[in-house]
Amino acid sequence: MANTTIICGAKRISVTYIVGMTQRAYTSPLRAQAAEQTRRAILNAAKALFAEQGYGRTSVAAVAAAAGVALNTVYTSVGAKPALILAMAREAAEDEQVERTVQQAADTADGREILHLTATNTSEMCGRYAETLTALLDARNNDDDVAAASDYAMRRYRQYLDIIADRLVDVDAVRPGIDRSRVRDIFWYYFGASSWATIRDLQWSLEEAASWLTNQAAEALLTTTVR
Repeated sequence: MANTTIICGAKRISVTYIVGMTQRAYTSPLRAQAAEQTRRAILNAAKALFAEQGYGRTSVAAVAAAAGVALNTVYTSVGAKPALILAMAREAAEDEQVERTVQQAADTADGREILHLTATNTSEMCGRYAETLTALLDARNNDDDVAAASDYAMRRYRQYLDIIADRLVDVDAVRPGIDRSRVRDIFWYYFGASSWATIRDLQWSLEEAASWLTNQAAEALLTTTVR
């Protein structure tokens, strides 16, 4: 803190000020909320268009128009098309329900319950991210950006499935002769993205699919398969 004197006409004015004080940056909660809502509208528009028209045939301008924002807003809020598809992939791969499924599996020692939790929760996620799944799987063999986003999402998803598969092994629910690596592969076979893509193409209900996958995985893995 310091004092200084300012001479204003015939008057002397003493002013006290704080040395080294800088103005703090202020972020408005309302502004941050509005920015997130804009970002969400952009991603939702991109999901719908990429799934319906295909990644390659969708322009950033079309995404902006569908989201009701200016073209430049898409670039400043999310980015160009590679950033859009990656943001979609990250959103799906990092959904909180994945962590909850892992925790739920860790809380039970019942092998069939572990399979049921996996089937039910992954079916809900695949329903919620159906457009993202369609966009990633349909274009990953034709576009390097989509392939990179798809690889990220699938790698993260498989890591979580591996954790749940390991739990099945650790509670001794797996029949003899099936090692940990094979259990992980069987989990990916039944609950991986390609399985859910096939179910999408068959137009099964998610509830029907979850029940069927639970039964099939139980037959393949468990020491007992009582339903």
